Amino acid sequence: MALTLCLPLSALATPHHAAHHAAHHAVRHAKAKKASRAAATARPVLAVMSGSIDAHSLLMPDQPYPLREWDGSLATLRAAAQARTAPWLAAMIDNTTLYAACRDGVVQTLPAPSASPASHMAATSPCGIQAGEESIVLAWDRGRLGDTAPDWSDFWDIARHPGKRALRLDPRGTLEIALMADGVAPRDVYSILSSPSGVERAFRKLDQLKPYLVWWRTAEEASRIMNSGAALMLSTPFDRLADLGPKLSFAAQWRQSLRQKLSWAIPRNVPSDQTDAIIKMLRDQTPLHDDTQDAPQDGRDLGSLAMSDSFWAINFDALQKRFQTWLTATP
Repeated sequence: MALTLCLPLSALATPHHAAHHAAHHAVRHAKAKKASRAAATARPVLAVMSGSIDAHSLLMPDQPYPLREWDGSLATLRAAAQARTAPWLAAMIDNTTLYAACRDGVVQTLPAPSASPASHMAATSPCGIQAGEESIVLAWDRGRLGDTAPDWSDFWDIARHPGKRALRLDPRGTLEIALMADGVAPRDVYSILSSPSGVERAFRKLDQLKPYLVWWRTAEEASRIMNSGAALMLSTPFDRLADLGPKLSFAAQWRQSLRQKLSWAIPRNVPSDQTDAIIKMLRDQTPLHDDTQDAPQDGRDLGSLAMSDSFWAINFDALQKRFQTWLTATP
């Protein structure tokens, strides 16, 4: 019976091949060490709202970390939290998304702040540290519509202002806008939206606009809509409008803008020693987002609507299902 002798490849190689193999292994080892050192010395970053750097809407005390913009979505945050190495030490996120991230364990539950004066920025949830606010404004193309600012009722007036409209592909903000376009005062939006009849009213209003709507999911998509001229009017984070600068003819209507609260959250895969350091920095220095520098400062009541974190924490899942059903329904 024949025997099969199994030897390591190195034992079967000629001296030339063995030397080549050793050299190749040494190069790979050197590259691996270099990559490991680069990963170890890579500067950790803070993730901030899309468009906020160029829009100069960040109030940043002297803090040691570079900044990187991200799209603010739960899917992106979940992917970051599942990575082998956390790409960010902390991410700035709107509070309604933070609620879901906290509930699902995507971000860390933070220790309660001390009672020291430095901790005046208390946590807005068990997983967040207050980080300012973001504005969602009505933007319109002055090149096609003129300089007179439209309001949300004009947004719905296709007969007078023909053209596409763009809204966020999300019930958050979109339902509030529909009710304000239907004549509901900002102070009454959530009391009406809390009832089944109020929800139906918002969706009936959206029915009127459905054939003319294009949608954006992220702030970058809102920018692309403006850059391409795909819509005459749209809702958009103000940062994206400010980031475009004077090169486009879009302008912002601040009246009845939406204001959503932001927080800092720490992905669950950030190591504990880094977590302690970043919590201390965020509570002591607290980089904040404020995009209202360009808002009218003449004392006028802009009738802004503060988005309700508590309302969406309770109602998002049900209204998201209702919204998806509405999207797929035939007229």
